[in-house]
Amino acid sequence: GVATSSRARADRAPWMLAAEARTRSRASKGWTISNTCSRRRGLSSHPPAPPPSKASPSDGVVADVVAALPGLGLALAVSQAGFALADGISAAVGAPMAGVPCAVLLGAGINNAVALPKWVRPGLKTATGTVLRVGIVCIGAKLSASDVVSAGAFCVPAAAASVGAGLVLIPRVASIAGLHPRLGSLLAAGTSICGVTAVSALAPAIAATQTEVACAVANVVLWGSLAMLLAPHAANFLLGECPDAAGMWLGLAVHDTAQVMGAGLTYTQLFDDERAFNAAAVTKLTRNLALAAAIPALAVAHSCEKTVTASYSKVPGFLVAFVGMALVRSCGDAYYGGGSIGVPTTEDHGGSLGGPPRGAPGGGGEAWRKNMNALGDGLGAKACLATALAAVGLNTGVSSLVGVGVAPFAVGAVGSAIV
Repeated sequence: GVATSSRARADRAPWMLAAEARTRSRASKGWTISNTCSRRRGLSSHPPAPPPSKASPSDGVVADVVAALPGLGLALAVSQAGFALADGISAAVGAPMAGVPCAVLLGAGINNAVALPKWVRPGLKTATGTVLRVGIVCIGAKLSASDVVSAGAFCVPAAAASVGAGLVLIPRVASIAGLHPRLGSLLAAGTSICGVTAVSALAPAIAATQTEVACAVANVVLWGSLAMLLAPHAANFLLGECPDAAGMWLGLAVHDTAQVMGAGLTYTQLFDDERAFNAAAVTKLTRNLALAAAIPALAVAHSCEKTVTASYSKVPGFLVAFVGMALVRSCGDAYYGGGSIGVPTTEDHGGSLGGPPRGAPGGGGEAWRKNMNALGDGLGAKACLATALAAVGLNTGVSSLVGVGVAPFAVGAVGSAIV
């Protein structure tokens, strides 16, 4: 029998023998795996481990908030210290000093004096993002169409021409100087409209870098402060016989609202003329109203640099909310009757910011304007924007500003002359 089976195997073709060998090998492996699994199942007394549970989205949000608290607290403390510093300078020199630029400079000084720990960085990022956008929306509560009507026709064309010239020509000068278009737009907005507030409102809309924002703020501080000190003398020399024209020129030539108030007060103290101060305040308020139209327009313009067609859907949502807040303020003022215009008073904010216009007396209208001004100046400017820009300072190193050279400041000087 053995001989017969051997002869039978010898008679088979080699490929048949190879196929049989593969079949036997597969069967053996299957039996081994099957029996091994059976033995493991029989010996195991523990049920299979449940799949890992997925983390709730709310857990991530809570973790992000907790991580942001130290940096937010630091930025808020620096912003309030900036306002206190501005109040001290105002008391010392007898003229208003803006608190927000002081907060930016103070933050930059701290960042360059000591090494900030890594655990404050998430909060600083939140401050320059979410907090900044909330502040921009709140600023819209300060802008009312009734302000333009009450301001009078004499300053509206002048303000429109000044703002328009700055927004059109300053970016062109920046381009000639080789600056990035984002920085040119920031310089144009800060110089033409309302200083630091315009810079902070435009920066997130065009994705400006921290260095570009800090450079634009430094321009506002430098040239605006020089204008606050020198413009009153120039205005009296050129337009001293017409106080209204002198005041209107001050309202156009100086950058930030607080700086305009300082220039107006200086003119009043030097030349004993209140009319120039009133005209400067009204003209500056008219310039500020251009913020509602200029910022979305610049955002769309920067979007069009990357695409062929323009679309208002490219305007960030927080800018839409900003314009909507300004419309709410305008509708409320129209409903209650009477404008909200008045001469901004530095006492309303301790001398560090130009105060909101005093509302017309009477019932709900006065309460409405008071609450909206508190929303815009208190929460918007003094809390959110100041905190965000203090965070910009805390993220700014001297090396980054030194690297930009003198070109941005030269463009800022030319822009100040244009406006």
